[in-house]
Parts: sequence; structure tokens; C-alpha cells
Amino acid sequence: MAVKVKKAGARNKSKAAAIMAEINSAMKFEEGDGLRLGSDAYFTIQRIPTGSLVLDRITGGGFALGRHYELYGDENSGKSTIAYLTMALSQQRGNLCAVIDPEHSFDNERFEFLGGNPDELLIQHPETAEAAVGVMMMLAGLMKEQQIEVITTDSVSSLLTTDEKIKDPREEDRIATQARMMSRALRRITAVNKKTLFIWTNQERTNVGVKFGNPRTTSGGRALRYYATGRIEFRRGTKVLGKASKARGGKLVEAEVEVGRWVQVRVEKDKSTIPLREGAFVFNHRMKRIDPASEIVQLGLEDGLIQRSANGWYSYEDLDGKEWKANEKRFYKMLNSEEALRDELVWAIQDNSASGGEIESDG
Repeated sequence: MAVKVKKAGARNKSKAAAIMAEINSAMKFEEGDGLRLGSDAYFTIQRIPTGSLVLDRITGGGFALGRHYELYGDENSGKSTIAYLTMALSQQRGNLCAVIDPEHSFDNERFEFLGGNPDELLIQHPETAEAAVGVMMMLAGLMKEQQIEVITTDSVSSLLTTDEKIKDPREEDRIATQARMMSRALRRITAVNKKTLFIWTNQERTNVGVKFGNPRTTSGGRALRYYATGRIEFRRGTKVLGKASKARGGKLVEAEVEVGRWVQVRVEKDKSTIPLREGAFVFNHRMKRIDPASEIVQLGLEDGLIQRSANGWYSYEDLDGKEWKANEKRFYKMLNSEEALRDELVWAIQDNSASGGEIESDG
């Protein structure tokens, strides 16, 4: 007679499930607070797209829900734009989002321009950092059917502690009040958080007294960099120039003006995917957003979809066998104006990102 032998994995899982049920029953945990099995779907990373092909690639498919991400670096490099885009895409999937805005810089028209719905966005202008933390804890702890998917704090540098608010500005500052506040806040927020994504934009300051190494540091102490699953650095690169009519010396002339900037992004830390990935895109001032053509060209070249000749011409052969070929300026225009071409390349790039991202070279 054949004897059925249980697999060791199934036997161990059964023992673990029994222990879990016994302890959860004895402790009378609230839903979600007790023990779970490692195979629980709760521990499967769910991601939300960032609105940027480049950032989706270097973050492993987007920001991981239930985690903290810090976006820091140069001013006017697209940090807030990425946060707005992420929330807009979350809303488009039927989810709720919130903004903690100590800078009082939220622009509802810009948010709507990027695809968001201001009528369904919760916003707080906190007078103190402690008030902001209280709201974040309540929002992050909401039940699943009311869950806030994304909470953006823009920015950490503007959070004002109660100690700093009530003190006479002529008095000497107390040391590290904001850093101590952030350490306490992140412990509390993380403890009650279910699956809410926290995006923190941050600014840099000069670390006075540093003679060797990098003199720049982020605001709010070190707590955020420790709690963050991902830290993404934004650096402004070379200018993108274009022609515009300008009055010079009483005459109208064609002059070169800055119409955009290359922005270099680097994943300084990421515990949910491969860290230290890099990418670049153009922030187009005239378009008031990331130029999609710049991302398509960058990733298309990396994936071998787009070819660049020695004389600077770009070419791509689509699925119907048609060849698209032009110099850099005209090729960018084609990508922005030809929807079918753009959609085909975006689909191919996203498919490559989902299957592993960067193309490995033998060299």
C-alpha cells in the first residue's frame, strides 16, 4: 500500500499556522496586528508607478507601498513634480492621497495639469511638525476600505517644531530639535502604517565644519535616511537650449534661451530592489513637466530599441517594419507628436523594465 509522505515545507507551515492561531487567539490582537505567515500576500511588494519611465526603471517598477521614500537634491530638479505625478496616478486608480504642505507651496492648478483631482486630495498646512505627525498617524492608520495610498510631505526642511515656534528667534537655537522630532515621528508613523506610501521631499544644507568629504547634508537629521526604503538623489545637469524672440537693444532678435534641464537621478538606497541605479531625463520648462521623449530615448538606447549613428542621427524600426529616422531635434519632435510611435516604444520599455530592467553587457 502506497504511503503518502507530506513535504517538509507543508508540515512546517502547518506547525507555524497552528502556533500563529494559538498566539493570536490568546493575545486578542486587532485585525492586522497579530502574527502572520511569511507567505501572506501582505508581504508581497506592491508598487505604484512614479509617472516617470526612468524612475520606474531604477526603482524596480515604482515606489513600494507601505514604505518611506526620500527625494532630495538640487532645487528645481523635479522632486515635487514626481510626488504630484505619483499621487495623480494613484487617484486615477481610485485611491485617496494627502499632502502635508508646511511650505504652503501646493499648486492645485499644477496638480490638475499633471492629471490629479484637487477635489479628492487632502491637504494640511500644519503650524507645527507635531500637528503634521498627528495627522499622518491618523491617515496611515485608517482601515483598509478607507486607506490613504500616498502621503507626501513637501518638504521636511519646512517642518517647524513646537520648541522652535514658541522660542524667541533672537535666542540661541536648541541643538537638533528637528532631528529629534523626526526620529520620534518616524517611529510612531511606521508603527501604525499599513500600506500607505510616504514620500518625503527634502532639501540640502551645508554641513558647517566639514573639511573633508561631502559638505552637503539633508535636513531633519539621520532618522529619515535610516527608515527610508529608498533615497533618490536629484541633480540638475546641462541646460537644454532653444530659440526665442527677445528684445535686445530696441530690436527683436532670435536668441538662445534655456528651455529645459537634464536631471540626473540616482537611487542612493533601496531595500526593495537593486540600489545605486542611475538615469536621466529632461525637465522641459515649456512643457512644465518631464519631457517623455527624453526618457524614451535614454531607455530606448539602453535597451537596444533605438539606434544612434556616428553622425548623431536616431533610428527605430517599428513592429510594422517602418523605419523612423531623424536628427536629434526632429526625432524628439516625432516622439512627442506621433502617438502610435510613442506608445509602442513606451510599451516595449515598460515590458523590459518589468522583466528585469537594465540590459547586461558582456564587457
